[in-house]
Amino acid sequence: MLVFFVILSMSKRIITGAITIILLLFAVFWLFWPSEEDRIREQFDELSGLVSKTEDSSPLSDALILEDFVNLFCEKVTLKTGSRKRLSGGYANHELGQHCVRLRVSAQTIDLRFENLEFQEVNLDNAKVTVRVKAFVLDKRGKKHSENFQAEVLMRKRDGDWRFACFTYSGP
Repeated sequence: MLVFFVILSMSKRIITGAITIILLLFAVFWLFWPSEEDRIREQFDELSGLVSKTEDSSPLSDALILEDFVNLFCEKVTLKTGSRKRLSGGYANHELGQHCVRLRVSAQTIDLRFENLEFQEVNLDNAKVTVRVKAFVLDKRGKKHSENFQAEVLMRKRDGDWRFACFTYSGP
């Protein structure tokens, strides 16, 4: 009888220990799993990294970014650029990618940054983010161009990944 109680006591400790370890693993996993907002921030960082260009970038690197760039966007993308009608309109993601490659080829350097991300809405399939866009371009002729404006960005979740769907110029 004593042996039975010893075995029962040991098995309770083993079960309690196993449950504790499982709960701790679950808690650690949950703490380090990126939130939807973190995943969206990563998309902005990736877009910034793909568009930005240093002086020592090669023409081959300009061409190699195309597929990664296109995969950041929904099939159809809308740009609402306010008074800058030249870029305003709807684009297929590969068309936008071609514009990006042409911009990188014509520029000596590009620095694109997204700052002050404010999440207006994040749900299962859509997110609306207000962001400060800063772009600095030095073209091949040495002329500097810069943009600094607020934009509202609509993102959609496709195949488990957040993709850019619409950029709306909100003002300086």
